[in-house]
Amino acid sequence: MARHNHQISLVEASPGMTLSDDLLDEHGQVLLPAGAVLTEASIAGLRRREIDTVPILGEEEEGQDAAIAEQHIQRLDRLFRKHNDDDLATEILRQFVIKFRLGQT
Repeated sequence: MARHNHQISLVEASPGMTLSDDLLDEHGQVLLPAGAVLTEASIAGLRRREIDTVPILGEEEEGQDAAIAEQHIQRLDRLFRKHNDDDLATEILRQFVIKFRLGQT
């Protein structure tokens, strides 16, 4: 899913917020991956590393991502509507396609 980068000050960050992008240090090393949920400990660690801003996923993007995911699943349900539950190969294919469409590969 496409994530939008909204930089906020670390002072404004609170536990439970989700990162929209990888958080990198000055050397390009990943400190926290995209999708990580901030905790008190992670925020304290970022303060120690003197990180000023973090890319946070806004609530509207989370809602949009959920709606897009639901659209993908509905479309795939339609494509696989004649799928027989006993057909293991088709179920495996369906699960792979769902994960691919949702960006979980």
